[in-house]
Amino acid sequence: MIDSRPSIAQLKHLLTSIQLFSRLVLQRPLYPYQLAAADAVVQSCLGQQGREFLLVFPRQSGKDETIAQLTAFLLTLFQRTEARIVHVYPTRQQLAIGTARLLPYVHHPLAAGRAWSKSDPPRIGIGTASCTFFSGHPKARCEGATANLLLIINEAQDQDEAIVERRFTPMRASTNATALYAGTVRTTSDYLWRTKTRLERLEAADGIRRVFLVTPDQVRPSNPAYGAFVDEQVRLKGRQHPSVKSELFCEPIDTFTGLFPPRRIALMTGTHARQRMPTPGTTYLATLDVAGQDEAATDGQIKRPARDYTVCTVFQVSLGPLGPIYHAVDALIDQGSRHFQSAPGMPALLDRLVAYLNMWQPLALIADASGVGQGLCDALARAWPRQMVPVHFTAARKSALGNAFIALVETGRFQYWTPDDPDGWMFYEQCRLCTYEIQEGIPPERGMRWYVPPHATTTRPDGAHVPVHDDQLMSAALVAEADRLYRQGKLFLGGCTSEVLRLSHRERAGWT
Repeated sequence: MIDSRPSIAQLKHLLTSIQLFSRLVLQRPLYPYQLAAADAVVQSCLGQQGREFLLVFPRQSGKDETIAQLTAFLLTLFQRTEARIVHVYPTRQQLAIGTARLLPYVHHPLAAGRAWSKSDPPRIGIGTASCTFFSGHPKARCEGATANLLLIINEAQDQDEAIVERRFTPMRASTNATALYAGTVRTTSDYLWRTKTRLERLEAADGIRRVFLVTPDQVRPSNPAYGAFVDEQVRLKGRQHPSVKSELFCEPIDTFTGLFPPRRIALMTGTHARQRMPTPGTTYLATLDVAGQDEAATDGQIKRPARDYTVCTVFQVSLGPLGPIYHAVDALIDQGSRHFQSAPGMPALLDRLVAYLNMWQPLALIADASGVGQGLCDALARAWPRQMVPVHFTAARKSALGNAFIALVETGRFQYWTPDDPDGWMFYEQCRLCTYEIQEGIPPERGMRWYVPPHATTTRPDGAHVPVHDDQLMSAALVAEADRLYRQGKLFLGGCTSEVLRLSHRERAGWT
């Protein structure tokens, strides 16, 4: 007679080990850093311990894969019971991602053909055990559900804490079910970070690990390709770039320090002085931020001194190992001039800009064509013969510009002239006072609002109290749009002087 006890013991070990289930049944082995968190949740569920856990991985390093395999494992283990798992995403659109990831993992030999799926609300199960997906949106419906085995709150950084506590936390009550919170680090004020703080206090009290925060250095040994990806992002954007810092290194964005803290301002402060004339043989690029005109100004006097400035910034461009390096060397700064009409002592702004651009001869002009800038940009396109790139700002595009500009600063590819003159000093004041915030539910690349507060003021070195705008800063930041176009092959930033054929002064004059 064959002794079946070893086989039963092995099967029992297989059924209670997510590591073996992942490797032998799903044949998609989880990495060690994934298994540590998943096994802690499994043990809490099996022992009915009712613990809460937080799972924070670097972006695209396997958080959702871990949750999908964990869910499939529990459904398999409890397939002959009325086990209920509830999985909550911030929006309904994200539910499709969660169900698509879980569905393939419930079809395996141990499910014995008992896997199923339904909709409205989305549900996936094996036998009589099921996982139901809900949206945490304020207007979403979630009546009648129970999470008697596990409650999963995914993308916790985008969840509304009040809604989670009112709608979903009570679903655990009947069995004191385990809870798993997961997401990506964003700011210190969101639900994920508050949950982390709360669970760390419990850890300190009883020594039981509840927070599983994984760093790229923990991912790298298991997945060298991911480590190489992180290294490249650091090289291109800088270690302290908001998206690199939060999404890859799991460090929160501190919006209270401003977008340009002293460390970042030091990176952007050049050692070069302001340059009043172009240097022959040098490549230049220009950017333009347009302010409204002072309709009340009929002579050379500004009637509204608090009005924004129109700023045209000139950059000297040189090539570096990471790409072009942009040194701001001069700027035309105008307050209130009529765009197309001159007045005594006040030439039309269009005429001043054309003369300024003709003097510096930049290869291209990147101009803000939003709102009041549209008409002036159209006129410049006709009056100035070189390439002009209009930029029409939306909230998402300004966010992308801010992120790209920070990447230039963090990698040493943007520098402004020294703050020795009033205009240079004011630029750094605008940077110092620039604040920012990350909109809820939107990644930093698309959800960063950055601005100088409307009523910001500062005291000049001469003691005068003056308003601070963001015009010089915005004009300078537009160079990041030029860099984007350069990387896409849509903007040429080089020269092609012939060493064989040289024009005489008379020939050059005849060609211009």
